[in-house]
Parts: sequence; structure tokens; C-alpha cells
Amino acid sequence: MKAHLARWRFAVGACARRGGRTAAMMVGLAFITMLFASVVFLTDALRHESRLGIDQLPDLMVQRTVAGRPALVDATHVATLAAMRGVESVTPRVWGYLYVPSLEANLTIVGMRSDGPEHGALDGALDGALPSGENDVVVGSTLAERLGLQLGDQVALPAADGYQLVHIVGLFRSTSALRTADVVLAAEPLARTLLGMPEELYTDLAVELRVASEASVIANRAAELFPGARVLQRTLLERTHALTFDARGGLVSVLLLPALAALLLLAWDRLTGLGEVERREIGILKAVGWQTSEVLEVRLLEQLIVALTGASLGVSLAYGYVFWLGAPGLSGALFGWSALYPELRLTPHLDASTPLSILAAVVLPYVAVGLVPAFRAAVMDPLDAQRGRS
Repeated sequence: MKAHLARWRFAVGACARRGGRTAAMMVGLAFITMLFASVVFLTDALRHESRLGIDQLPDLMVQRTVAGRPALVDATHVATLAAMRGVESVTPRVWGYLYVPSLEANLTIVGMRSDGPEHGALDGALDGALPSGENDVVVGSTLAERLGLQLGDQVALPAADGYQLVHIVGLFRSTSALRTADVVLAAEPLARTLLGMPEELYTDLAVELRVASEASVIANRAAELFPGARVLQRTLLERTHALTFDARGGLVSVLLLPALAALLLLAWDRLTGLGEVERREIGILKAVGWQTSEVLEVRLLEQLIVALTGASLGVSLAYGYVFWLGAPGLSGALFGWSALYPELRLTPHLDASTPLSILAAVVLPYVAVGLVPAFRAAVMDPLDAQRGRS
């Protein structure tokens, strides 16, 4: 044990004596690791935020389609769905998209029913109050910032019959910006006016089930009752979002592979090109009785020290880049958004296996690349090494 500890100290000292080359390799490893770790951290965080939003959706969403496009749903379907076994409640919903020319972006208009469940669910998610008057609305913080709006302001939004003046009574907090950046929450009559939606017609039907695990069975039964209907399951939406973020993260990671390959090629070149000082050092070690296995261990320890230090630094930088700075420049590639891009304030959602996997993905190839150069250095003849011969 003491011998291994002594060789470890010798390897640390060797890295310090070759500080310039060691620092250069550490910086390169830290940069590559930071890129890969940033993609992994951001993908996991976005998947977690998406899951939080999807958990608030109903178990099933029933939409009507005409010619493959969503169409408005007749309220007469509510009673039929509510009578199905396993259905706890059916809520018709009014929502849609409103294009605002001045923003060159779509707003999501959401109608709030007077007896809807969102009254209690939104109390802690906004500053101000929920809509109570006929022209009251709650808007997302990103939209308010873009238009320079504050509580109590009024703004004219384009509607089907001209512009509609609305009164800002609440602002969604920035902590929910990922889901409310472009949302305008209004009472159902005002939402119908903005969207040009007739009475007794709805965008879709939100279905809550008594047992969530029966969603696929009831979805099939609802599709049979309403030909042309499209039934969306919350669990399938969650899986789709997760696959989308995984695919985007995988694509960006693949684009970074050439950078990792270039670094490994540079490491191979540096490790195979032993300097005169290193050759003499190896020759002296073997001349004083060091075995080939001991020299090989020291060389591998040097590479391990460089790889672990650089990769650990890269993981730490990636954590700060994603969760403190919001991953500027990278978030757009993975997240995607409309013209109203929210400020990302991601919550760390990692387990111990994530950083360990990242470290292994970078450290192991680097150490493996150095195996052959380390062996060639370990088997050098002591006299040739001290004379500077390879």
C-alpha cells in the first residue's frame, strides 16, 4: 500500500514538473467534458420540467378532427363521455392560438370557466388576481416583458371582430415561464371573443379517470363511440416529450464527437512523443531498480490524474453553465420555442449516475489512448533512455 501511495505521489509530482503540457490537456478535457455534460444536464432538466407540466394535464384529451385537422367539439359529447364506466369527470375547454402581428408570434388563449379547477391550482403561480371582470386577463411574464406591461395596464389584442381591449389583473411568475411564456388566461366569454369561437362549441374535452392506468382502454372505447375523434393520453404525451428531448440531445452529442476524437488524437500525439527529460527520468527509475510494471503504473496514474481533474472541472463548469446561466446558446438547440422565448430557470434534476457516466465516457477513452504509449515508455532500455534514444 505504501509503495502504491509513493508512486501516486511521484505521478502527481511528474504532472507538476510538466505543468504546461498538463494544464493544456486538462483545459482541453475540461472543455470537451463541459460540452457533453451541458447537453446531458440540459436534456435531463428539460425532460423534468416537461414532466411537471404534463402531470397537470387531464388523463385523456378528446379532440374532433376534420380532414386530418383539429376541429371544434360539440358539447353534446360531454354527457356520453361522462356516462362511460371509469370516467370521473368531463370538462369542455376553450383555448386556441391568436396571432399578434406586432409580436410576429402566436399567443395561447386559454378560457377559464367560473367553476373550473384552475382557481385553486393557479393561486400560487401568479402575482395579482385571477380574471373576475369580463375583460380581465392574466398573461405570462415573458409576454408582459415583451410588451412592457404591468399589473393594471390595458392592451388591445386582435380579435375576430377587430381589436379587443383587455385589462391585466395578473402575471404568471417567472418560475412557470417554461409553460406560461405566451399564455393569456381569460374568462371563457372573453376567450371566445378573442378566438372567434361560437357558443356551445369547444376546443377539446378534458377527461379525468377514476383509475389512471385504464387510460388506454377508455381511450379506445371513446374512439369507437366518436368516429373521427382523436384521443390523446397523458402518458403517451409524456413519452413523446421525453423522446423528443432525447433525440435532440443525442443529435447535439453526435455533433460533438469530432471534437472528442480530435482531442484523443492530440493526446495520442503528445503521449507518444516523449521528451528528453521524460526519457532520462524513466531511465533513472529503471536504473535504480524500478520494474516495468511500476513504471507503467506511474505513467497510467499521470494520465488518470490529468483526465479526472480535467473532466471533473468540465462537469462543474457545465453545472454552472446550465443551472446558473441558463445554458445560453445551447438551450435553443434543445428546447425550441416561438418568438416569445422564456427565460430558463432550470431546476437541477440529476442522480449520481449522471456525472459518473459523463466522467467515464471521457476519462476511459483518454486513459485507453495512453495505454500503448505508457507501455512503450515502461519497456525502454535504461541506457537508451538516459542517452535520449527512443
